[in-house]
Amino acid sequence: MTPQRRRIVRIAAFIVALALLVAAIVAIFRSTPTIEQVRKVIVHPDPFKVLLCVAALLVNLTACGGIFHALLAPFGRIGRLEMVQLIATSSVLNYLPLRPGLVGRIAHQDVVNGIPLRRSAISVVEAGIVCAFSIVWLTGAVAVAQWSGMHSLGWIMAAMPSLGWCARRTVNPTTAQRLLNALAWRQVDLLAWGTRYWAVFGLLGVALSPIDCARAVCIGGVANLVPFIGNGLGIREWAMGLAGERMALWSTDVGLAAELLNRAADIAVAVPIGLICAVPIARRLRAAMADRSEPITR
Repeated sequence: MTPQRRRIVRIAAFIVALALLVAAIVAIFRSTPTIEQVRKVIVHPDPFKVLLCVAALLVNLTACGGIFHALLAPFGRIGRLEMVQLIATSSVLNYLPLRPGLVGRIAHQDVVNGIPLRRSAISVVEAGIVCAFSIVWLTGAVAVAQWSGMHSLGWIMAAMPSLGWCARRTVNPTTAQRLLNALAWRQVDLLAWGTRYWAVFGLLGVALSPIDCARAVCIGGVANLVPFIGNGLGIREWAMGLAGERMALWSTDVGLAAELLNRAADIAVAVPIGLICAVPIARRLRAAMADRSEPITR
């Protein structure tokens, strides 16, 4: 696909995602019981569940930074906190069409951290593979728990990828070790997602069991993997509503409302953090650009 065609596809995907998001909001307003539940959440929220959702979101940012740090640290000068700052800023910009956050992060890693553009692009593919594998594995663990009736067996299976972190020193640091480290961080990310779903559904009066939280994570994780749409915008809302009702976990309206609350928390917390993190990132980028141009001015 040519760059011009890819740009057109991304813009079209953004328009579709925005339309789906608006449709989800309209569907909520047309459901009197659900909109009443949302009103109660806004007027009288459960402080514990709200704080838990915010804390889990912060863990998500840290874990995503950990994933990319594990994949990129051997190839450049980048700290884990700096990687988290880059992820926080780029995740905000990725809500826009053409995903400028991803482009900006890759450029920053080249100019500031000395990580070649090709290596950064490869890391994006590797992270996608790690995320897809983790969702497939978690889905298998949920299926095993459901079919066998032994939930403990499912949880043992779900936790197995994180054991790769323990074996990371026994493998080649340039290949399997990086992927195992990234997979371990992804396990932390999925656990935080499960906590967020427990909290947002709980705010709407729906008590999820641990296995139901895992199902919600699988649904949301698949939606986040849809290409050309940043942060699963619009897709995640409808996936949660329709898939949840099909599996008899919750109604479509409740699933839509829960994911919209999740999205609102994401915007309310991640956007300010991303904007704050953009300040030191811009400062480092200016300094690196000045260092590059200094020999030319002499």
